[in-house]
Amino acid sequence: MKSTYQDALASYGIGGAHPGGLHLTKQILQKEGISPNTAVLDAGCGTGQTSAYLAKEYKCQVTAIDHHPIMVEKAKQRFSRENLSIPVFQGSIEKLPFPDQSFDIVIAESVTAFTNISKTLNEYYRVLKPNGILIDLDMTAEGPLSNEEKDQICTVYGMDNILTENEWLQQMAASGFFPIKILLGTSILNHLQQPQPLLDPEFEMSPNVTPDLVAILLAHNQLTNVYGHLIGFRVFRAEKSF
Repeated sequence: MKSTYQDALASYGIGGAHPGGLHLTKQILQKEGISPNTAVLDAGCGTGQTSAYLAKEYKCQVTAIDHHPIMVEKAKQRFSRENLSIPVFQGSIEKLPFPDQSFDIVIAESVTAFTNISKTLNEYYRVLKPNGILIDLDMTAEGPLSNEEKDQICTVYGMDNILTENEWLQQMAASGFFPIKILLGTSILNHLQQPQPLLDPEFEMSPNVTPDLVAILLAHNQLTNVYGHLIGFRVFRAEKSF
């Protein structure tokens, strides 16, 4: 089976792979009034960096899920190492293994775009409690893309499509979310030109990383250099209002 971008991230054990990393995550979460009674789902938890931060900073009820077995194992190792009682599930965020109205907050960082977006948004909506909050940071096209541009981007990342800001808003509204706010967003080029916090990137590499995985990350870097003005990210805050 051909290796994917997610395989590469998992093998390198990259924590906070989304734009802004954990620094941006902290800025977003501090405005949400999270308490020990808040139930949070970290959807597409990766190595568990955000889950661990939530549990330590807010003492809230965190649940983590990721589809990739290597990510799940690395998240479990992190939680054990840091003595955190966070349940971790391996499963698809397109079909979450949780009852309706289970969580106050769902946080998804650079994961929804890599799935069947409508299915995943419907699942976020289903598992949120009334007046629950979705915080979704995801890749966004900065405008209409040519077929060639879209094909190259989607091929590297294994995506079916890359949505514009308006298309994201339409998809979220179709799933029932209202109101929907954009907390932050810009192109990758603009983001990289801004002063970045002096934080060491987090890596927890697996043994024997294969050349094809190295090639995928090199293709990712090349893509951001060539198309950094055409792709970006948005941080959406969407409510499940009744």
